[in-house]
Amino acid sequence: MPRDLKAVAKEDGLQGAPQLTKSPEAVEGQLRNMDEDRSTAMDATDEDDAVERYRAEAGSTSKRDELHPYTQSLSPKDVESCTRLEEEAFPPHERCTREKFQYRLKHCGELSLGIFTSHSENQIPTAEAAAPVYSGAPDRKAVLIGHIIATKTTNPTVTDKDMAVPSPDDSKPDPSIGHKEEGRTICIHSLAVLPEYQKRGLGTTLMKAFLQRTESHDIADRVALIAHEHLMPYYESFGFVSKGESECKFGGGGWYDMVKDLEPGDKPSQYGGAE
Repeated sequence: MPRDLKAVAKEDGLQGAPQLTKSPEAVEGQLRNMDEDRSTAMDATDEDDAVERYRAEAGSTSKRDELHPYTQSLSPKDVESCTRLEEEAFPPHERCTREKFQYRLKHCGELSLGIFTSHSENQIPTAEAAAPVYSGAPDRKAVLIGHIIATKTTNPTVTDKDMAVPSPDDSKPDPSIGHKEEGRTICIHSLAVLPEYQKRGLGTTLMKAFLQRTESHDIADRVALIAHEHLMPYYESFGFVSKGESECKFGGGGWYDMVKDLEPGDKPSQYGGAE
């Protein structure tokens, strides 16, 4: 039986997710121990050249060790952090708006996934909107450094109506616009990592964790996204297949439809291992 991902989102962490199974509390405890010893983070990728980044990721884990990153589902409280991250990672014409984040995280936030670090530095663009993670150290916050934003659709690929959201002033919204809870296709609208944390393998790890969770809990038959041509090899590395030029005109068009068919079940995920 398919599982309700809203219930899954309440579980601690993502069991089996590659290298990111620590809860915020576990991460905070580790950071406190370190402090005592010293006595004193859609169509988009998380770098300009995704293919080069993919090739370099085998040796990238040491660069993120100091972050102690962990993943968790997103919710409306993350709207401001997601908006700021998007502003840092995308050109203006390809950004998700605050209104879209509000809609998506309210209606289906459990589908979206964030990668966080426990941090006390407010220089990180998303830090001001972050929430404290430990009452004994209020300066430490759960700072969002990357996210995947998703909705469901009844279409086999992403359409412009899937990417749109109903107007809050519309008393009779178009039922073909926005999230479709009954859909069996998950649309990825955004995969992004803050520029200062790129080239550390975080985007790849985030995508692997997202696909593993989606597949293991049988909440969809496929995952779809739109990508620019030069990013297609990056998404193909996760098992996405090109379906040709997309009809989507978002951001001026020029996209390609990419789809990954899922194999739900209890079998171990091919993404269960460490990078």
